[in-house]
Amino acid sequence: MITKHYKLIITFIILFMATVSFSLAWNDSLTYDEVAHIPAGFSYVAQNDYRLNPEHPPLLKTLSGLAILPLQPHFDWTQSFWTTANNYGEYGQWDAGRHLLHHADNDTDWIVFLARAPIVIMSLLFGLFLFFWGKKLGGIITGLFALILYAFDPNILGHNHFVTTDIGIAIAISIAFYFFLQFLKKPTWTNALLGGLALGLAQVTKFSAILLLPLFVIFLLTYPLIKYYKVDENRWKTIGLYILKGIFSLVIMFFVIWIVYIPVTYKMDATILPPITQIKSQPEKYGRDVHLSKFILATNERTITRPLAVYTQGLMQVFGRVDDGNVTYFMGTVSSDASVWYFPFVFIAKQTLVHLFFYTIAITFFIVMIARGTVNLFTQNFKISLKKFRAFILNRFNEIALGIFIIFYSYLSITGNLNIGFRHLFPMMPFIYLLSAKTIIDSYKNLRNPKRKHAIRGIFIALIVTLVAIVINVYPYYTSYFNVLFGGPKNGHTFVTDSNADWGQDLKRLKIYLTAHPEIDKIRVDYFGGDDIHNRLGQDNYELWWDSKRPIEPGYYAISTLFLQESIHSTDRAYDDSYRWTENLQPIEQIGTSIMIYKVE
Repeated sequence: MITKHYKLIITFIILFMATVSFSLAWNDSLTYDEVAHIPAGFSYVAQNDYRLNPEHPPLLKTLSGLAILPLQPHFDWTQSFWTTANNYGEYGQWDAGRHLLHHADNDTDWIVFLARAPIVIMSLLFGLFLFFWGKKLGGIITGLFALILYAFDPNILGHNHFVTTDIGIAIAISIAFYFFLQFLKKPTWTNALLGGLALGLAQVTKFSAILLLPLFVIFLLTYPLIKYYKVDENRWKTIGLYILKGIFSLVIMFFVIWIVYIPVTYKMDATILPPITQIKSQPEKYGRDVHLSKFILATNERTITRPLAVYTQGLMQVFGRVDDGNVTYFMGTVSSDASVWYFPFVFIAKQTLVHLFFYTIAITFFIVMIARGTVNLFTQNFKISLKKFRAFILNRFNEIALGIFIIFYSYLSITGNLNIGFRHLFPMMPFIYLLSAKTIIDSYKNLRNPKRKHAIRGIFIALIVTLVAIVINVYPYYTSYFNVLFGGPKNGHTFVTDSNADWGQDLKRLKIYLTAHPEIDKIRVDYFGGDDIHNRLGQDNYELWWDSKRPIEPGYYAISTLFLQESIHSTDRAYDDSYRWTENLQPIEQIGTSIMIYKVE
């Protein structure tokens, strides 16, 4: 029944995603990071100049820039954030964003909506790709199951309508991984070309795609050693061709990087790139990257090679960002030092219980599968056991490869120094959906007892229905989703903030609340996010506030939960310089999930 009407099911799922995503693209306020990404993308297509936001590759920002180009937004190219070298990059991008989105007499809501549209469309198309990959791995039901896990993940729905690189890199890494596996199994020049193109697109989506290279090299060197060969096939010649075609894919990857960067850099002067002057004046600051610095300075001198300089410089900035960490609130503490418990916690807290149940079953089946395959190594006859183990690896290579990437990326995330949010786990999520779908459906197919099979099918359908109901019920609070064990979306900020709970998405909802409550003639606002309080609320309806501002006046206060938690739990702030006075009050309202309303008598 399901396999007969699977196309109709896919259509409903994609329509659901599209409806939710486009509605949130309009209703969610401008988030913090979008203030930098949107003007950068617009400047790339309008000026062919990459001075803004160089620490992120251009592909996704360029797509958003092209989407808003028909609006012909006003942008003053004579402002200091564009003309003064000291204001480029890290600092100028925020001023450029505030100018384009809030101070240049543009229609902010339409600019933001159109800029977000390409990201939404990409996420919808990726849902179809995920079904296709799952179907290829295990049939129609496997593909549908992977698609459902993806489409009804609140975290995906919470971020697939923002102009950021998080969803994009999950898509790009997955596609690159798919084509690489295709190349390993069929090492043709065509597959090498497709693999190189996909790998290159991943590199110009987000710099974390660089993590694919060491993993792909390991696979490239090991798979040809264990694969089966025909009687008349020369093993070492084939291995040599694997390596040669792998190098060819690498060349294609660099060509893609160059071809994507050249349109957004060819009008740049050699002195435009912000950190170039820093590299020249402070080479010791980049001690570990001394060779990369020399490469940047050499390739930056010519227009034809400047794309490689810009790419490498952005990569260096990301390394520095990871080293420096990010100040964040987590479980009662505020620190820039990463916690090894951060990502395990947000993964468990921000996934639905249905997802966690499926993952637990899948992990169990996967471990059992690996154990059964590995036990062959410990039989008495070594040659026979090695032969069986080799057959096991080749027969289960797709699942093992997916599992290796999940373990690899999990380790890097947990041991890294950048605790920003669940969104940084997105690159491994499609692999989790696919591996869960494959292992669970395969185990179901292997059941021999008809009654047990029928009962499990009923439980499975009930869980899927429950998952759909959960996701519909929490609309529109997907960005700040936490499961019921942690109090739901309204309570998640008590455990962790930043993009997990508060990214500035609720200022439009504050405006709706104030319109419905005319008794609040003026409200004191401390808002974290990218939207503009002045334009959104009106000049006479608010007063800017912050945690150390005194005296605390009678009236109404609207405080973003990120500022609230970081102020209350910071050990560097005295009581009179913090929001600890709010602990004695009960909020009269919670706007969306990220803004608390207090009334001081």
